[in-house]
Amino acid sequence: MDRAEIERKEQPPATIPPGVNVAVRDFDNADAARVMGETVLAVVRELSRTMDLSRLDGVTIGIDYDAALASVDRGMPGLRPLSRSDTKEMQGVAMSPAVIRNGEVRTHLVFNAELLVPLIWHGEGVTEEDRAFTFGIVAHECAHVQVTADKERAIPDCRLGRRIEGYERAIMFQMAEICWDEYAVCRISAPFAASQNESHALTVVACAEVARDQANDAIRSYRVHGDIDRLIQEAGQPVCGPMKAVAYLLGGMDGTDADWADHADTRSTIEAADYADLVDDLHEELRRLWDTRGSWEPTLDTFVGLETIAKATFELNGIFFHTDAKGQCRIDVPFTLHTMPA
Repeated sequence: MDRAEIERKEQPPATIPPGVNVAVRDFDNADAARVMGETVLAVVRELSRTMDLSRLDGVTIGIDYDAALASVDRGMPGLRPLSRSDTKEMQGVAMSPAVIRNGEVRTHLVFNAELLVPLIWHGEGVTEEDRAFTFGIVAHECAHVQVTADKERAIPDCRLGRRIEGYERAIMFQMAEICWDEYAVCRISAPFAASQNESHALTVVACAEVARDQANDAIRSYRVHGDIDRLIQEAGQPVCGPMKAVAYLLGGMDGTDADWADHADTRSTIEAADYADLVDDLHEELRRLWDTRGSWEPTLDTFVGLETIAKATFELNGIFFHTDAKGQCRIDVPFTLHTMPA
């Protein structure tokens, strides 16, 4: 038995399903497309030795990333079309949407082809740091496969296509779910994403610095148009942005035994934006969920602590939800000096 065979026997088995398809779109060069697909599949297969990718549906890679997202069959009618994060603070380059296949929730990975070039190009202009960064993003998306599968098994009431009853809860649960997903994913992928913490710290700063001003702008517009759904949509992104962004960072920090001393400038920005207490509460609750995963009760109340933090985040920014015993929701937006209409 040679050394290579011994090493193969010592490796954990791959968990990627047999026959997983990698679709490469928009390439004029067929050889480049083939190499791209084979390389990404090999990376995913290796990652599946340390992550549970048994619920991976497939991989789509496209030069036209928006078209690649639109091409994914979610397996269920009526779902909103996939769209990338597209703000000054956050630009999406990869996604891991849940899909339904034969009644089972799976995860499909979608990548912007430009992001993956360092995996196949070893010439001028691409560094080892570029390749490591790209590998980390692929690992991040693969970790979503495991996290989505674990959550779907643990909390069947939040599986794809299920409706969360109650206006307030639907909004708060959405934020809670995102925070948990990204925390867990970054903690799992931390060994393969050495530079993710620095990148996520920059995103936290970018989101926190504009959160209050953008939320106030949305509230001032609401004073004129009076559409509460529009307010929640327009204010919700900047209000929740710092908390969603910090969930990534907290997962990476816990996955690498880092703390706020390693990100002092980011912590200062969080404190200046008045998010520090909320971030500390979020960190405590995410750690509790991590430590108890595998023994969660199969109920939506699993994330109730995160929902409470989400509600407090809206309140910090001047938006107050009140749901009565009959499930009717009222939203108050008190006038302040900074939210008076122009």
